Amino acid sequence: MNSLITLTEALEKIKKLKRTYYFRRESENVSLNDSVGRELSEDIIADSISPAFDIAAMDGFAVRSHDHYPLKISGSVYAGDSIVKINSGEVIAIATGAILPEGADAVLKMEDAEVKKDLLFGKALMKWENVFRKGSDYQVGDRIFERNHRIMPQSAALLYSLGVEKVPVFKKIRAGIISTGTEIFNGMIKNTSAVLIQGFIKEMGCESTFIGAVQDDYNKTKIILLEACEKYDVVFTTGGVSVGERDFVADVIADTGKLLFHRVAIRPGKPLAVGIVNNIPVFALPGKPTGALTALEIIVRTYFTDIPRARQELTINEDVMFPEKDFEYILFVKIVNNTASAVGRQMKLFDREYNTAIISASPRSAVVEGYVITNSDIEKGELVNVYLFN
Repeated sequence: MNSLITLTEALEKIKKLKRTYYFRRESENVSLNDSVGRELSEDIIADSISPAFDIAAMDGFAVRSHDHYPLKISGSVYAGDSIVKINSGEVIAIATGAILPEGADAVLKMEDAEVKKDLLFGKALMKWENVFRKGSDYQVGDRIFERNHRIMPQSAALLYSLGVEKVPVFKKIRAGIISTGTEIFNGMIKNTSAVLIQGFIKEMGCESTFIGAVQDDYNKTKIILLEACEKYDVVFTTGGVSVGERDFVADVIADTGKLLFHRVAIRPGKPLAVGIVNNIPVFALPGKPTGALTALEIIVRTYFTDIPRARQELTINEDVMFPEKDFEYILFVKIVNNTASAVGRQMKLFDREYNTAIISASPRSAVVEGYVITNSDIEKGELVNVYLFN
């Protein structure tokens, strides 16, 4: 399982992993304010109707569509007023959101109306034109949201209109984080990647616990990983996933569970290992900070959300050359004057040729607005699709 797989193959394996493991959590009821960003654990079915009345969709005049102009203006009605009635040959001035008068079946827009004294002239209308019909939003028994829907602010607003006070959601994923590497265990270098993962987990609406660091030792790595897989819904590790003499994490996963893949044809982020240990997904990230970020963003994020990053087409402001052509390269960029600037080049981390090793190791290279995915060189002035972090 040490063979390199493509980015497409890795994403398919992650999606398959998600179908089996992601939604097996227990449910809980939370308030509307606390529900945003969570996923529904059951369908939401309407037990009421909306709107409860025919409503004016814009300012104008409530009319009978079959009447002929001129029509007599007999009054006005506003949102919140009681239901009124009009007779044949009459119209009533109406405000957006007001209940359509009894007898009316259309609204003449204000800009289409001509008023002379108390008489209205205008264009012919279709029945129910410019009217928000009773029950057109939803009716009793309609399925408004399906199970697994991720709640957004607008979702919460609709839940409120449905009268839902407590929202049934899946409990938050609990992620355990382990850092490997004697240099981290001894405090010789800062544990940057663990902080990165905690931020990622928070952004995904989940909870995380830093379990600790472990030396480059097979048995100690095995013990701490097995213990973590008894307590958490997913486990992350950093470091120890390359092919060096002291890189034990992929072997531990394979020996104690199932290794789904190890090494992906992306740069940075190639030495990513994903597996299952004691029926728990394990994401073993590269130790270098930007390598870990790339693996999280490009591959692991698919496990936690199906919502894609926004994209913007921009002009690249410099030439960028890549050393090998059999990889998908993730080029981190800053947006300067509405153009994409390769951040590594700007910080002198590389000169034209993309230096993956240096980019992977530099936390500063991740201080960017977005990234480009490419498998070929890029020429200055070329249009590129930038995936935006914000």
